[in-house]
Amino acid sequence: MPSTKPTEEQLMKNLSEKFATFSQDFRNVHREAKKQGFVNIMKLLWKDLFVGRTAFQWVYLLLLSSVPFFLEWTNHTGQHDWLGLFASWTGIVCVILVAEGRASNYLFGAVNSAIYLVLALNKNFYGEVLTTLYFFIMQPIGLYVWLSNRINDQGKVEESHFEAKKLNLIEWMRYLALCAVIWIGMGFAYQSIHSARPFRDSITDATNGVGQLLMTRLYREQWIFWIATNVFSIYLWWDQSLHIQGMYWVYTLNSLVGWYQWTKALKKEVA
Repeated sequence: MPSTKPTEEQLMKNLSEKFATFSQDFRNVHREAKKQGFVNIMKLLWKDLFVGRTAFQWVYLLLLSSVPFFLEWTNHTGQHDWLGLFASWTGIVCVILVAEGRASNYLFGAVNSAIYLVLALNKNFYGEVLTTLYFFIMQPIGLYVWLSNRINDQGKVEESHFEAKKLNLIEWMRYLALCAVIWIGMGFAYQSIHSARPFRDSITDATNGVGQLLMTRLYREQWIFWIATNVFSIYLWWDQSLHIQGMYWVYTLNSLVGWYQWTKALKKEVA
């Protein structure tokens, strides 16, 4: 009976094809960006941020993004936490833009990751530090993938349309296995540096890591992993930072909205 395992030649061929696809996609994005020019790119960014949003979406954005300011001005500690305020605000705007399928979410995501990294370092949350570094690196990669999909599918970057996908059973098993591997692997890593709660801290490494991969690849199921991340993060930041805790409560609400919106987008594509 012939073996069904891929040969070394087949593996090399697959890698070569993927590299060729990546190279072609990168050239497409670069060519389109060069054609648009800096001024047009700024116009496209403005359009992606502000155009095509319904009245409800505007109210939703303004209400949720005002939460950090409300918490700041009702907090009677006598000391303002400006860094926490800006981290919370950029994070909330970022996840709302993700739920709407807007590529500009990566701009806010990069700023949020940089600020959150400083906050996590100050609190000695080493798991959060590694996760935030991963997020920061993934922002330009995610933007490239979203733009690449848009250009390849539509031949232009002007439209803010995105095509959501959903996991099948085999893909679900793969991503759950990856989540378990990251959780256990990072747990042992934290244990080796004598972390007080290694396997508890590594939970969000796993859910964040898989959630970001699914987001980059436009899978609806990212929102399940984001919900898990948010619940554990609320516990982690309890009594540590009012702004960051409030941010994760808003994230949780937005994750439910994101799941609904991406499910609706899937149904439109099927129809």
